[in-house]
Amino acid sequence: MKLVIAEKPSVARDIAAVIGADEKSADGSLRGNGYIVTAARGHLVRLKEPQEYDTKYEKWNLSDLPIIPEFQFTEIEGAQDVLERLKRLMTSSEVDEIVEATDAGREGECIFRYVYNFLGCHKPVSRLWISSLTEQSIREGFAGLHPYADYDNIFSAGITRNKIDWLWGMNLTRLYTSHLRALCSVGRVQTAVVNMIVTRDNEIERFVKKPYFKLKLDNGAEWFLDDETNSFPERAQAEVIKAKCENKVCRVVSVKPQQKKENRPLLYSLTSLQAEANDKLGLSAAQTLETMQALYEKKLLTYPRTDSNYLTDDMAAILADRVNLLRAFNNKADKIVADGLNIDSRIINNSKVSDHHAIIPTENIQNAANTELSANEKAVLDMVITRFLAALSAQYEYSEIEYLFEVEGEHFKAKTKTPIKLGWKEFYADDEKDDSDSANTLNYSENDVFTVMQIDVVESETAPPKRFTESSLLKAMENIDRRIEDKELSEYVAERGLGTPATRAAIIERIIKVGYIERKGKQLLSTPKGKSIISLLPDEVKSVELTAAMELQLSGIEKGNITADAVVADVVSKIQKIITAENSKEHISLAPQREPIGKCPKCGGGIFKYSKDGKTVFYCENASSKKGNPCIFRIYEDDYFWTSKGKKLSESALKSLLAKGKIKVAGFKSEKTGKTYDAIVSFSDWTDKNGNTRIGFAMEFDNGARKKGR
Repeated sequence: MKLVIAEKPSVARDIAAVIGADEKSADGSLRGNGYIVTAARGHLVRLKEPQEYDTKYEKWNLSDLPIIPEFQFTEIEGAQDVLERLKRLMTSSEVDEIVEATDAGREGECIFRYVYNFLGCHKPVSRLWISSLTEQSIREGFAGLHPYADYDNIFSAGITRNKIDWLWGMNLTRLYTSHLRALCSVGRVQTAVVNMIVTRDNEIERFVKKPYFKLKLDNGAEWFLDDETNSFPERAQAEVIKAKCENKVCRVVSVKPQQKKENRPLLYSLTSLQAEANDKLGLSAAQTLETMQALYEKKLLTYPRTDSNYLTDDMAAILADRVNLLRAFNNKADKIVADGLNIDSRIINNSKVSDHHAIIPTENIQNAANTELSANEKAVLDMVITRFLAALSAQYEYSEIEYLFEVEGEHFKAKTKTPIKLGWKEFYADDEKDDSDSANTLNYSENDVFTVMQIDVVESETAPPKRFTESSLLKAMENIDRRIEDKELSEYVAERGLGTPATRAAIIERIIKVGYIERKGKQLLSTPKGKSIISLLPDEVKSVELTAAMELQLSGIEKGNITADAVVADVVSKIQKIITAENSKEHISLAPQREPIGKCPKCGGGIFKYSKDGKTVFYCENASSKKGNPCIFRIYEDDYFWTSKGKKLSESALKSLLAKGKIKVAGFKSEKTGKTYDAIVSFSDWTDKNGNTRIGFAMEFDNGARKKGR
């Protein structure tokens, strides 16, 4: 019997329904037709954290860095029941083969193999690799199950990525938190993304607006000197040309008509869909991914976590039928059918599909009308249908006429644009600006002459770069090659980008959660915390080049060009160099500045208050001094001297004691008699059983008697 393990229960149910496993067992698995179908619940195990290898790592000590463990896994909290069920089924004598049916990709590969290896299973495995959950796709997938070993390199790249992120995050987060005296979250990709946003915000803040002036004839034509110069930095310069040309004869130097075409948009990848959903619907990248996952599980759209905008050549045959199914959703699909589908290399390109093809409607799209959908699901589904039809339709064709005018030796230019064939733009008619503007009323022939009655001086000013939105940030992460000077690296990341389509949404949410970035409407703005951390991190930690180079190495693992051990060793070497360099520097503290309660009676340092888990301690800033002997001043709020007498050491009492050396305290309670009394309290050292000097207290009474305490 074959055990099929899906990533989620909903996917397990879909698979079971197709392969005939329709009997529900007591443990929730589905059986029948020689199959047992069950599911994980996303990730069930994780890499151990430093303190799980050795309790000494519970304290963040610079001397312990770098932490380079022999990586081990442990179960995620709350996953025990699912793991026990999977173990019972995997070790069952009735199971002789396992079908890995987690999502097709690096992450799905890791989800299954982490559990398979963690539970010590050795039974043979076949791989179900499909891009949609339709009945046809599932049947075809089971008819052509792949050998488990075919995906060894994809898994190796996935686990190596997790190890790299662990090494980078655990070591550098501890390193910079210790040096900067404030909790810092440092990640391989997230820090590079924060750096992009901080850099953009700094450019905007430093930007100085400058005015400029343009000249326009009354027919809309604009003055120009050449391709580089079409405005004046000073109004007076524009006024000179205006005075020279106004009420003078204008000659039409040339009329140049051209027939032009504008190509169709590409099909959606996850990132391009997330970007457009942010622009049009205001959805965050995370919301779009969640919506897409729901539509995928409802079998209406293909696999969402794809970086491709193309289909493979074996899919060309299905496109006509798929468009026919969409005629019920979009009446403009009729015209595409009548004109014929435009299927070319802009749609079909095997070389641009790695794991998954572009996002398109499935053959189950006809069931959408009878499927319960949220408002977001309806909106995103409509976007995908519209893009699918637009990509298969004709190009947009238009006529463009360029007019060149001359007045008193000065040149002016105007262009008109007239649609000839809307093509794919019919699907975006509501989004398009009307091309038939006032400029389209121009109708001149070469050598026509007329008098210029009016020339306007139009004042504008230079604009700073735009703030990042999730849409523009996603595009920047996808097109990170434009920020990289290294040609070889930039050519690689032109295909891959920064992060992966599946992780970009989580990266954005992460940097918002840790307080480096904040949302304001659609904009993403860096916070003071984000700017501070970026200003103090060295380039090798925050650069896009470094993390892009690591992505290149991960791709090399997938292709079998480099070993995982070599990649990890390279990262360890980089981390070691960073730690060595940072430990030799002086660092600025990011810890919030606090006012001391008072001056230490022992060394003159500041006394500060620290509270955690309901416990409060007052300590000297030199208590852990690296210069000479540390100061002994450390007192707890619930010090025995005070609690044994029915009191707590309050901040105000300690403040007075530090300032005056002595204070009178009323209402002490005797442990023996229960009676209350007053006393004058001062500091007094005491010696513990190990011979160490500790800070303590003494009491004086009105009769002159003195009593020491701890």
